[in-house]
Formats: sequence, structure tokens, C-alpha cells
Amino acid sequence: MRQETNENKMASLSEGGRQLAVSHMPLAYAMAWRMRDLGVSLEDLRQEGCLGLCEAAMRYNEQLGCRFATYAIYWCRKMMLRAIHRTPTTDSLQDETCGETDEDDDTLRIGQQQRIDDALLTLSPLERQVVTMYYGIGTQQLSLSETATAMGISIPRASALHTEALRRLETALRERPLTDYLTAWNE
Repeated sequence: MRQETNENKMASLSEGGRQLAVSHMPLAYAMAWRMRDLGVSLEDLRQEGCLGLCEAAMRYNEQLGCRFATYAIYWCRKMMLRAIHRTPTTDSLQDETCGETDEDDDTLRIGQQQRIDDALLTLSPLERQVVTMYYGIGTQQLSLSETATAMGISIPRASALHTEALRRLETALRERPLTDYLTAWNE
């Protein structure tokens, strides 16, 4: 079914959009490769990446001065993360009802929040502070330079803390998939 959706999206693109999407497929494939251990098959992630490329190509406006690759990364990641956060129970409910209920959305949100909270606990206090300030978790979102200033550290130090924190978060999230948090609700 996803293959049909992918083909439909590709068919709806203009020739220029199609060329943009096809020429950036290695980008989507590389992103899929990096996310391959997060509970979704590599082929499914590639399909989601292709859908993201099509979506990006349909919405892209070169007049805004942004490179297509930069814009496409957002859409590819969004589609892949959506696939990763889907659970078998949610998928089967969606197939039966043609949409998720509010209760399913709440369950998924609670599971995602618990997973993020647990992953944040694996960080050092400084790394956690950089991440929460930079991404606006429970506080106002700040740029990296604003975060560094607020913490009283240099921008390169804040950048190093941010990079290390993302590495640790990726490891923590890979070790415990979202479905572990939803088991109690799915039974």
C-alpha cells in the first residue's frame, strides 16, 4: 500500500519536482540507513524517505533561499519518525477505523513522553540543560549561542555538549523502543 502511495505522490509531481526527488534519493537512503535499528525495516524507512522527498518537492520554494537538500531532510525525517512511532496496535486500529481515536493518540503521546523523559535521564546535568534549553523542553526554546550565554559557557562547549547529548539520546532511544512503553496499554 505504501508503494502505491509513493507512486501516486511521484506521479503528481512536476518534471522538475520529480528530478529533485530522484536526484536526492541517496540522501533519503542514507537517512534510512542511520535509522535502521529503530524498529522499522530498512525498506520501509526508504519508502518513507521517498515519500518525504516527494512531499518536499511539492512544497519546495526556491525563492526562499533554502537549499532543497536542507528542506528535504526535514520531510524525510518527519516521514521516517512517523513510521517509527507507529505501533502494531495503532496500525491495526487505523486499518479498521480509518483513523486513530483520541484515546490512541493520548496513549501514544504518553508513551513517547515517558520514553523521552527516560532518555533525558541518561544525560549528564550539563548535557540535559543544553538539550532542554535548545529544544525548549519545559522552557523557552533558545538558540545555541543563547543557551551558551545562559549557562555561562562558550558556544563551542555548548555545541560539544549538544553533540554528545544527541549521541547518548540516540543510543538510549535505540535500546528501548517506544513499544516497550505501550505494552501495558496494548494488552
